Amino acid sequence: MTQTFSYRDFRQACRAFKPSEFIPYLAAIGADLGQPPYPDSVRMRTPPWGLAAAARESLLYGNEYRSRELSLREIDRLMYYFNESADIPTKHDEDDGFPLALLTAITYEQFPWQESMLEELSRSHAWLVEGLSQVKTKVVNDDSLAEMMGGMPLRDAIGATFFLQVGAYKNGGVFDPRWLDQPNFAEVLDVYPRANILTTIRRLTSTRDEYKIEWDRHSTGIDHLARFDYNPLVSTPFIQLKNERRLFAPAPSLVLRTVTPGGLYYRGIAAHGQSFANDLGILFEHYIGRQLRAIDGADVYPEIAYGKGGGSKSVDWFVIMPNLVLLVEVKSKRLGPAARAGATTLVRTLRDSIHKARNQLGRTIDEMTGGNPAFQHIPTDRPIVGLIVTAEPFYTAPADLFDRGLAMIRTSDRIEDVPVAVASARDIEHLVTHRADVGRVLLDQLDTRGGGVLSIRVDARGRNPILEDAWHSYPWPGRHGRSVNDPLAL
Repeated sequence: MTQTFSYRDFRQACRAFKPSEFIPYLAAIGADLGQPPYPDSVRMRTPPWGLAAAARESLLYGNEYRSRELSLREIDRLMYYFNESADIPTKHDEDDGFPLALLTAITYEQFPWQESMLEELSRSHAWLVEGLSQVKTKVVNDDSLAEMMGGMPLRDAIGATFFLQVGAYKNGGVFDPRWLDQPNFAEVLDVYPRANILTTIRRLTSTRDEYKIEWDRHSTGIDHLARFDYNPLVSTPFIQLKNERRLFAPAPSLVLRTVTPGGLYYRGIAAHGQSFANDLGILFEHYIGRQLRAIDGADVYPEIAYGKGGGSKSVDWFVIMPNLVLLVEVKSKRLGPAARAGATTLVRTLRDSIHKARNQLGRTIDEMTGGNPAFQHIPTDRPIVGLIVTAEPFYTAPADLFDRGLAMIRTSDRIEDVPVAVASARDIEHLVTHRADVGRVLLDQLDTRGGGVLSIRVDARGRNPILEDAWHSYPWPGRHGRSVNDPLAL
């Protein structure tokens, strides 16, 4: 009979070690793993998300009255407990959301750790900064972004954060502010000013007490979701232990993620409330329009106001290609920590975002086929695809649409039924690199989908010029002629 472990067993195993020894040990192992994409040997044996969970349990529940010796064999044992822990989200009372909850929890636990940083970091500037001159916002501007970063422009904050991640990776998951006083750091400080580095490290560091407060603020509080619960390392990846000047990063790959759009989102919400989220939505809609205009040979039109006084709105973008029409509805809403962990809020969030967007696609198609003159420039003589674009990946949204019978919009005899797909910003950034072939790529997907969910996840064909320009706006040292997929290679 195969032995199974609960997540509580994993937590107890983490508590066998003194946090003052365990956290530095995990930091060293995390730095040794390098950057994604991770090989199977890492994902199966020492997953970075498992190490981050071990750090969380130690910081929350560990104490210094433990004596178990640390070794790589002990880490293997811990990760075996973690991988085999059998706690899973339970069936929701109000609907059949159990499979969706389980799949969402697992995908959000693992997938974000395996994404390259090129798109994530470039998107911060291309989305949040470059659109400000063309979009009217209430609270998001250069000054408010700088205030969130401790008084420095976002590009400088990203540069300082890059420096801290490199420092942690190259020094066993450790960063010591006293290094900045060494003569060999003078050249580095010409690129990344000392004040910027110190301000950034303060923003990204928490003590154990501060870590616990942050966890209490965002935790689901649900025992069976403990494995997938919030980890404050995503916002403060450095830990300052008692009587230690050095700072430790148990999951060093999280450092740069604090300055991606996802990392900045909750900091902005804390500072400006819903107005920040609203501004990000407007900026994101504009950003996706910029990406869609990179499709060669396509005519791109913005939303159409119709009805009495123009009070009704169509989808956000229409992309007219010789062989295909894309109807694009943009949603910047994100899954909160509880929804990511598979709590009942997941179904509600999907209804408020993905299902709402799908309904908007349906209403637009009704107007196109119903003879509304406001839509006469949108052709219906070729295949049509409805596309919901989200700011971050909604990994399980396509499966949810399919399970609920929402992956196809049934139409009149005038046009073919319209398939609905869900794509993230990253998916669109890759798709548009196919330029004039975007229509053909999507039609090929339609031909092979077999009644299933249309996939928009395709490999990029070359570089995305919008991301490329944004990437080179940052103060990378020696960036020219070297890999941009791995910040440590710059």
